[in-house]
Amino acid sequence: MIKKAIFLDRDGTIITDKHYLHDPNEVEYLPNATNGMKLLQKMGYSLLIITNQSGIGRGYYTKEQMDSVHIQMQNDMITFGLQKYLDIAFCPHGPDDLCNCRKPHPTLINGLISKWNIDPNSSYMIGDKDIDAKTGQNANIKGCLIRGKADHEKLIFQDLLDFANYIKKSSRNS
Repeated sequence: MIKKAIFLDRDGTIITDKHYLHDPNEVEYLPNATNGMKLLQKMGYSLLIITNQSGIGRGYYTKEQMDSVHIQMQNDMITFGLQKYLDIAFCPHGPDDLCNCRKPHPTLINGLISKWNIDPNSSYMIGDKDIDAKTGQNANIKGCLIRGKADHEKLIFQDLLDFANYIKKSSRNS
């Protein structure tokens, strides 16, 4: 079965960006993030996280500490009455490592598209930085921003609920 999906940046999109977050007790959800994800899932979208986690490569925290944050987020999804994220993909490298998995490279999205049989034409990438939207565009899916400033034309939303309402309205008009 081909799936439609929303690829979400993590910090600054779903949860508050706390600069190298590695403590699950510090996870704090942005206003309307859970309501937006709930509406997206209700419309049949699978949710996946794509995140750069250079704190691992820089030695600020371990992969296991990052995993504990992701486990907390997965558990929170159930608490909020949502389905868990279908998958979480991350790049542990710093910006100077010249890897091919760091956003805006499309490697992480393309791997998940293949792994989960996702239809790129029915999918979106959303985040709070231009590189998030560029990552989607580089993977041939629609790239969108929340609360960010684009350096070229993109769809920009107030929060995840505003984005979800746009998708809902667009699907009614098509």
